[in-house]
Amino acid sequence: MNNTAASPMATATSSSGRSAGKSISFAAELQSMMFSLGDARRPLHETAVLVEDVVHTQLINLLQQAAEISQLRGARVISAEDLLFLMRKDKKKLRRLLKYMFFRDYKSKIVKGIDEDDLLEDKLSGSNNANKRQKIAQDFLNSIDQTGELLAMFEDDEIDEVKQERMERAERQTRSMDSAQYAEFCESRQLSFSKKASKFRDWLDCSSMEIKPNVVAMEILAYLAYETVAQLVDLALLVRQDMVTKAGDPFSHAISATFIQYHNSAESTAACGVEAHSDAIQPCHIREAVRRYGHKIGPLSPFTSAYRRNGMAFLAC
Repeated sequence: MNNTAASPMATATSSSGRSAGKSISFAAELQSMMFSLGDARRPLHETAVLVEDVVHTQLINLLQQAAEISQLRGARVISAEDLLFLMRKDKKKLRRLLKYMFFRDYKSKIVKGIDEDDLLEDKLSGSNNANKRQKIAQDFLNSIDQTGELLAMFEDDEIDEVKQERMERAERQTRSMDSAQYAEFCESRQLSFSKKASKFRDWLDCSSMEIKPNVVAMEILAYLAYETVAQLVDLALLVRQDMVTKAGDPFSHAISATFIQYHNSAESTAACGVEAHSDAIQPCHIREAVRRYGHKIGPLSPFTSAYRRNGMAFLAC
């Protein structure tokens, strides 16, 4: 996969080059999503707009690459296989997607009224009649897996450290909430792009594409969009943590100076966020997170080991 996408650093001011999707905005939903992922209770609108531009840019580039792959194999639609192929090199994120596809199948069976005994029997017998998404993934990965690594992920119960960290952060976030705040938080956690499928399809302007994504591919794209938001929040929180001067830390000043230098050259103080002293994630935190994600910035970087890539990388795959 070509891991590079058009840089959202420039895109943030160009509105992703949107045409038909330009009037459609997920900014309000993104503010709620960001709150549920660790941002302040009232995330900044400016930050949500920037996050939306980054996510939109990355998904459009991902769709373009998936369409090229679909065309090469002579297909008429973008399918789950095309997206799985693009994600094959990042085992952790692919494993996360496979679990999502499994739970989507599980949820479908629950909605259809299949009881728990039937679900267990299906799993033990290897029946795939009701495991549409899982079967698609398994059949495709089996066709390209020459080492057994990809198929092994179906049996892998390894703890997802990223998901675990998000859960722990959510637990800490809710400790001081009253009942009204907690209800709002729970409602925010239920938001997703897949719950607004028609709006999401229009946002990506799928109707203008020659090769359009099918239903399962749209489910995966909605999942990847949410994961991109989640990762942006993860990284922005680390950036914000880095910006806090720590007493007795000789590197604190140097890290902050690097950020300030970049911040001053990239945007004005006003563009960084209206509420300069707010606990909310600022646009400059998102910009710096994207910059760090796309570049090698040395062994002292908290991003180096987990997120090192060449060029501007896709956040979700």
